[in-house]
Amino acid sequence: MSGRHLMSAIVLATHLSCASTSIFTAQSPSDVESYCAWLGDVGDGVLYFGESAFWSAAWRHGNDPLADLLEPGPRRIGRFDLVAERMLPPLDIPGDSRSGIWDVLFHPNGRLYFTNFYEFAGWVDPRTAEVQLLPHLGDGLNELTLGPDRSILATRYGYSNSRPSSVVKFDPDGRLLAEYLLDPSPGYDPAAKSVAYDRVRDWIWINTDLFARDGRPIQFDARVLDGSGRELARWETPMLHFMTFGLDGTGYLAEVSEDALFLRIVPPDATGPPPTLGRSIRLDASFTPNPDFVQDVRVDGGGRVVLTAWSGRIYVVGPGDRVRTLQLPRPGGGGLYYAGVLTDDRVCAILCSQVTVVCAPAP
Repeated sequence: MSGRHLMSAIVLATHLSCASTSIFTAQSPSDVESYCAWLGDVGDGVLYFGESAFWSAAWRHGNDPLADLLEPGPRRIGRFDLVAERMLPPLDIPGDSRSGIWDVLFHPNGRLYFTNFYEFAGWVDPRTAEVQLLPHLGDGLNELTLGPDRSILATRYGYSNSRPSSVVKFDPDGRLLAEYLLDPSPGYDPAAKSVAYDRVRDWIWINTDLFARDGRPIQFDARVLDGSGRELARWETPMLHFMTFGLDGTGYLAEVSEDALFLRIVPPDATGPPPTLGRSIRLDASFTPNPDFVQDVRVDGGGRVVLTAWSGRIYVVGPGDRVRTLQLPRPGGGGLYYAGVLTDDRVCAILCSQVTVVCAPAP
């Protein structure tokens, strides 16, 4: 990283604090587009997140999802020190791109894998700044998760006409291991969003957007694939927002049914079809899935589960299924919250409103 970028990241970051809630905002990496912090992951006490102008460009051009392609810009991964609660100098991916960084995955090998959607995925080593792009995997890659044997699973949302939606599996060096195409629904084409790997059952969980071929409103479903990519189950209700699996194989699924938000906990020994596995804990009896959405579910070392909604509503489920909630601020009244992380008695969350991280006392 150049000295100019280092000083820019340090000097121009702002820190506002009010009643133990701290808001950290770093300068946008572009003078032309307004970047914001997006999907993220945690490694070695650092919260990493993609920086992208996708949302601001889309809103500025009448919700056009291709508007981000109008201006080239830098590719940057933001970093936030969760212990010291301060912005760190970002990681630069060399070269301009038509799109910023979307999702990031901190791998056990110490590398950060990232997606770029309109262009190519890749990885960067935070320790050495070594970067490797993976153009052979193709475009349209969206969200990431750790797969079997330390492989990486990525959803291909679908961008180029020649590449329908799928789940892509590749090894840590970027070699393509498999690609599992998603079957269409009657009258609809699926676009895979989030992905999680269930190592106990060797299942791949995904949720999708369903685009009607005749212009009807978008629909949603969830699917489970086996380890060879064969579809085992598909359902629309309850609506699966996000899912993750702990190191012991326990699954944590954020679901919405009849405007109520639930956390479904799937023990490693649970049996039955995927939509009914485990038990449900009601978190919110009046959760409206449009416009709100649970974008992240994480488990800390003490067994607490934190769910982060776009609105900044944080749900923390502790031992004994005890539920606590927290409303994080939305400076200026806008922006979307993504990953929320618990650290002892604090919660820090990524806010897609400029390059922003907000920290507050945990509920």
